[in-house]
Amino acid sequence: MSQSARNYTIVPPFGLFKKKEGNAPPDVQAVSAPAAGALSIQQAQELLRQIESARAKELAARLVKVKESAAQSLRIIDKIAGDMEREKIKLEGLEQRLKSVVENSRRTVVASLRREVSSELPLPQSANDARKFKERFETMMKRFGEVSGSHGRTLNSFMKKHASRMKDEFEALTKLLNETKEIMSGFDQKREPLVKCSGILNTASQKASSIKSSEAYLQSAEKEAVGVEGELERLKGELAALKESAEFGQASAIAQKVAEAERQQEQLRSEVHDLFSHASRAFTKYSYGVSRETEARLRMMSDEPWKVLYENDILLYSSLLLEIRKSIGSGSIQLKDSDRMLQYLDAIVESLPELHGRAQHIKEQIDSLRQGDSSGSAVLLAAEMEEKAVQLAEELGRIRQVQEQQRRQIAEKSAEVDSLLKEASGILYELTGQRYSIQY
Repeated sequence: MSQSARNYTIVPPFGLFKKKEGNAPPDVQAVSAPAAGALSIQQAQELLRQIESARAKELAARLVKVKESAAQSLRIIDKIAGDMEREKIKLEGLEQRLKSVVENSRRTVVASLRREVSSELPLPQSANDARKFKERFETMMKRFGEVSGSHGRTLNSFMKKHASRMKDEFEALTKLLNETKEIMSGFDQKREPLVKCSGILNTASQKASSIKSSEAYLQSAEKEAVGVEGELERLKGELAALKESAEFGQASAIAQKVAEAERQQEQLRSEVHDLFSHASRAFTKYSYGVSRETEARLRMMSDEPWKVLYENDILLYSSLLLEIRKSIGSGSIQLKDSDRMLQYLDAIVESLPELHGRAQHIKEQIDSLRQGDSSGSAVLLAAEMEEKAVQLAEELGRIRQVQEQQRRQIAEKSAEVDSLLKEASGILYELTGQRYSIQY
């Protein structure tokens, strides 16, 4: 404990902290408490335990006196039971017929009294012992009441002297029980601030522990963020250097030409698809009863006609288109708009050589560009580096977002802990008369 927290004996209003005086109970100890100033949560909890212990000893000291008085009454009751057992009950006249009832009542009362007085009240040494003392006292008085009530008429009629003595002792014990209840009630009432303060400190301690865990996580997250941020900056530098290199410039130019050729290739595919789609009904009509090879060619012209342009020999498809045209012209294939279908087929046959040439030219151009691109890996590497940079930036953003959430939570919990500790300090002031600043 620091110099400012040396032990002093302090004097609050209720007297628990007073030094021993001549009229103080011999086993009630004075409580040493730190002087006003800063206290840790643990020191405040220890101070509460000292106060609790001192009050428990005071409680036990007060109940010991009750226990001694009760023990004296129980010894008298035990003697009454012995006298009652030995006495010869005189019955006259018609009372003789009640002899067995009277004897049974006497035996029952004597046995009950001796059973209760043989089980002594426990000597209270702590607050828990005090509660057991009160509970045992209450149980004993309840049983005394039951036995005296159920056999009261017999006792008052045939053992009046003993009944009167029992009544006196029961009344004395009842007063002692009421005194015990008052003592326990006062103890519990004075203990409420201790319990409340202890609960507040426990809650504050748990929240303070949570704050420390969050702060440790923030430190760990910051290290992680710094690492990710460094890797991102390094990657950006390497990417910038790569993009400034002659190798990347050449590869980028080729990549642009390849992209343009691929765009033309895609446009050609769309054009061919539109051209062949007009004749799809004719392809379907002609497909009945043909060979597998012919059926496959018809399916290609219907579903993916641009693939025809990349076949080595398009004469097979030109011939097939002419056969379909012939079947429509001869009436073998019946279509509502056969004249228009013939025009579509003529347009396909006429355009096919030119389309084939364009497709082959674009393909050769793309193949040539890719074969001549000895540094194409530079563009691919740059793309991979850009993707990695995006991932790192997203990861860094996620870490920063979590950090911000943690900071807000720490601020909220810190405010809660400050409020709790302020409330606990107020209770400690009421308990000790000292103003403490509880810290965590």
